[in-house]
Amino acid sequence: MEDILLIEPAYKNKYPPIGLMKIAYFHRYIMHDYVRFAKGRLPEGLENKKWDRVYVTTLFTFEWENTKKALQYALSVVKPGGKVFTGGILATLRPEWIAKEFPTVINNTGLLNHEGTLGLKGEECIDTLPLDYGILDDIKDEYKYPAEDAYFTYMTRGCGMNCTFCAVKTLEPTYEPYVSISDSIKRIDKEFGPKRDLLLMDNNVLRSPKFDQIIDEIKALGFEKGATFVNPKTGKTVVRHVDFNQGLDAFLLNEHKAQRLGELAIKPARIAFDHIEDEDVYVRAITLCARAGIDHMSNYLLYNGEDFTGKGHSYHADTPEDLFYRMHLTMELGENLTEELGRKIAIFSFPMRYIPLDNDQRGFIGANWNAKYLRALQCMLIPTQGKGIQGRSFFEADFGKTAEDFVMYLAMPERLLNKRGHFVERKDEPKFEREIRYTQWSEDRHLIDTWMKYYSMFEKDTVLEYIGCNRFSVETLDKIENEELKKLYFLYLTPSATIRVFSDCTEDTKRIISTFILEELPFMYSRIVETILSSKPGYKVIAGILENFGEKVCTDLLKKIDLFSGHDNDKLTMLIKANKSKRLVDFDFSLLQFIPYFHVSNLLSKQEEQIIMNSAYELKEAPIRKILLLHLDELKDVLIKTNGAQPGDTQIISVIEEQIKELYHQISIFEL
Repeated sequence: MEDILLIEPAYKNKYPPIGLMKIAYFHRYIMHDYVRFAKGRLPEGLENKKWDRVYVTTLFTFEWENTKKALQYALSVVKPGGKVFTGGILATLRPEWIAKEFPTVINNTGLLNHEGTLGLKGEECIDTLPLDYGILDDIKDEYKYPAEDAYFTYMTRGCGMNCTFCAVKTLEPTYEPYVSISDSIKRIDKEFGPKRDLLLMDNNVLRSPKFDQIIDEIKALGFEKGATFVNPKTGKTVVRHVDFNQGLDAFLLNEHKAQRLGELAIKPARIAFDHIEDEDVYVRAITLCARAGIDHMSNYLLYNGEDFTGKGHSYHADTPEDLFYRMHLTMELGENLTEELGRKIAIFSFPMRYIPLDNDQRGFIGANWNAKYLRALQCMLIPTQGKGIQGRSFFEADFGKTAEDFVMYLAMPERLLNKRGHFVERKDEPKFEREIRYTQWSEDRHLIDTWMKYYSMFEKDTVLEYIGCNRFSVETLDKIENEELKKLYFLYLTPSATIRVFSDCTEDTKRIISTFILEELPFMYSRIVETILSSKPGYKVIAGILENFGEKVCTDLLKKIDLFSGHDNDKLTMLIKANKSKRLVDFDFSLLQFIPYFHVSNLLSKQEEQIIMNSAYELKEAPIRKILLLHLDELKDVLIKTNGAQPGDTQIISVIEEQIKELYHQISIFEL
């Protein structure tokens, strides 16, 4: 008996690792070994245990960093003389990566579908074994797969269409037309209890000449249309579902096969729509399924692609307009079929970003896409929460009514994308809260309208020259010569970059942007004030803002600062330094730093504090100095008493006295 550790790297995934679950079954139920499963690494308490064999599964190539961490961990916990194995998608597609980084790891490419794969005597064909669902209990407190109450299996292997963008031709190069699952499901029921759903990972089940036999077996296993399942934990009866998760090939679907699929508890029927040139084939397949009684369908929409071949065709690299058209077509197809058949036909679209098979990261950008468009689309898909796109009202609000709308939204500043909706009334909301929300909504709406105005002034390619990289800086803003384009680009800057414009840009850019704000976006001025207070920028930034917006900024900043507690002294210090650097305002801000001493000592009346505030906001020194001088001797007494010092020995007193009496002598007692 050996100690066996199974590791799935710490990436997020929807389905449990089927390969590891089969290996677990082999070791636990056939070899009678001790088996343990970990997501990334073992929990505390097992960290020091060493293992005879460690198996690490792999997923997509862009998860290479997580996979490397898992393999490094596996090598650290294997016993001397023990073995570390890996396999799966990445291991099959890029075995050279494994060999170069981890030469001692035994890499299994392809399927575990022949004896001797793991170098063990009496080894069965791993790929035909049932899954050990028990290993999922090992990580139940740290990770839960969104879909786990299902039989995960295959009834065919391979595909045969040889699409250049697809990995199946490498992962499963030989098409196997029929794999019976009845015995495996019986063993799963016996060992782990029955499962609600049937999730089939077949890559092209419609190609099988034994398709009718496959449908008959699925029905015999209790997954016919309308099938139900009694949950053993709750006793509740729920509807069962069959899901050909990898999709159904529209090119191979005919009326007979659609009718047979309609005999199953299928939800959803997944039909890929990889390219706009497959429109007729896709529409025909969806229509056949709907007429066969299938009410729930979905599609995968590949985007961000390159030129590719597959299914006997050559396809050009897709465009954003192509993606919009496919989504819009699907939405309208659902509406038309619902009207035709007199029952609701739901078709959900799932855009899937193309990443080449040799990429070790997610950053690939297709020929007709750019980083800005890809990020914007990701943001636009967030409201779908992985449930797919369906329904005209949502579709038009999120993606637009036309392809031109869609491309324009892709170019929109990210912070404005989720601000495009109508103002939503809330029941029983207090009036003041509604007013705050409405003001914010109105300002955002004005920003969107302003952006659209300037965006419409230029050709798309002109704008993309500056925004396509999805990186925005004040340095680029400064280099733009066209004033209108400069204003447009300014709207992409983050709040912190917005205020840096007034310290880091040329005088010409500062003039253009300050005029733009004051004349067209007055509320942005208030946002700049808030950003200064929240981000605490350097005094050079504040000096630049003072220089461009004048005394009003000082007043508005002071109104947001607590003049009496001393808590905002750092903000005052920045204001002092900013004004001192260029002497932009005729007011000694350092005078305000002494006010907390008088306040804490209870020397100021309410009326005097009000006068001080009003005078500060109006940038008038005389009333403030007069009040502080009036109470100076009292403050001396308080400070001497508090510090236990003699009148002539207290340096702080002399500093305060000198500062209050001298007109512009800049000393901060908080820096002494």
